Amino acid sequence: MRRFIRGTMIIPLLLAALQAHAGSGGSIYSFLGIGDLHMSPSVRSAGMGYTGYATPASYVINTMSPATWSRIDRARIEGGLQYDGFNSTNGSTSRFLARADVSSALLALPLSPERGIVVVVGFTPFSKVDYNTYTDGTFIGSADTIAYAINHTGRGGVSKGLLGASWAPTKSLAFGANLNYLFGTVERTSSILPRVSTFPGSDQTEESTMSGTTFAVSTVIDSLGGVSPLLAPFSFGFAFTTGTNLTTTHRYTYLFTDQRDTTQETEETFGIPATLGFGIAYRASERVLLAADVVTQAWSGSLFRGKTPTGLRNSTMVGLGMERTPAREAGQPLLDRIAYRLGVMYHQTYVAPNGDPINAWAVTAGLGIPVSADTRLNLAIEYGSRGTTEKNLIKDNIIRFSASLTISELWFQRYEED
Repeated sequence: MRRFIRGTMIIPLLLAALQAHAGSGGSIYSFLGIGDLHMSPSVRSAGMGYTGYATPASYVINTMSPATWSRIDRARIEGGLQYDGFNSTNGSTSRFLARADVSSALLALPLSPERGIVVVVGFTPFSKVDYNTYTDGTFIGSADTIAYAINHTGRGGVSKGLLGASWAPTKSLAFGANLNYLFGTVERTSSILPRVSTFPGSDQTEESTMSGTTFAVSTVIDSLGGVSPLLAPFSFGFAFTTGTNLTTTHRYTYLFTDQRDTTQETEETFGIPATLGFGIAYRASERVLLAADVVTQAWSGSLFRGKTPTGLRNSTMVGLGMERTPAREAGQPLLDRIAYRLGVMYHQTYVAPNGDPINAWAVTAGLGIPVSADTRLNLAIEYGSRGTTEKNLIKDNIIRFSASLTISELWFQRYEED
């Protein structure tokens, strides 16, 4: 118990320190909508091509499918971080921007492991806005011609706080539900920088705060061996998350030389569509697991200020992954007690600037390393590409690294008296 409590105190401090020393920068595509969406249910999933709806496990907390929590038999606290590096190019010039952030802080409490009743609380990112780019222009007046650059920057995003539970009426069937609270602030600034120093510059900043709630339900069928022996190695998972209208509050600040002006706050709504996810897994052998997932959202029906925002479309993500699970026998060498993961992912993103669709792909790999007792360190690395340089668009080459540390302890266990 003391080791578990010390872990709950140390992990947030380490993550906060890492965030404080992180760099800043990301993709220009996070300018659209509510930013880059967080699609990975866990670091384990990130190493397996973003799959996870049909792959429950006792040592990981899946933030997209609460039914998968039913396998958790120990109290677990999980903290994670993520590093994103974007090498962006328009075909003639390139720029590299990177940032590291806390990715999750979760607590799972198995109230009744034999019934699969597990309660989970915590937070994870929902979207991230992080861009820093420049455009050029010229102002032609009656007396002067002024060349200038505009520095467009954005930071912030939406976080997801979740509270939910799972229940398994049988060993092969589990259900789950959770309530999600979405909240966050996005700050977008445009700074006009005249090429001639005798002319003053100016800033315009839009600060938007957002909040809303969604509800998720999911189920996992771990085996249909009772129906047919051919279906025994298969698992199926399904999850549905309701849509919501985020309440958004906007305020503009204008700065010109020494003059500063702030507008009154205005309130509007931004529609977040429902999410539908489906997964299938096949246990090819005792230690080899194959998985495939499909996730879709109908963003083309979202409304902002009474109409669908320009540059949004329906999104679909397809992931394929595999995992070689650790050896269960005691006394095995360390390399045989590590989980090895590989995957690929294709994402039809929800952004389409000027009607031009932006798609992405990635290859992933990961490890699940035992640290001590039932403590695990999960690592994942991803390399991919998004966008195109055609039609004056931007292409991102992305390197992404994620890690999570899970500490566990036996709680709520009954012991027979002598």
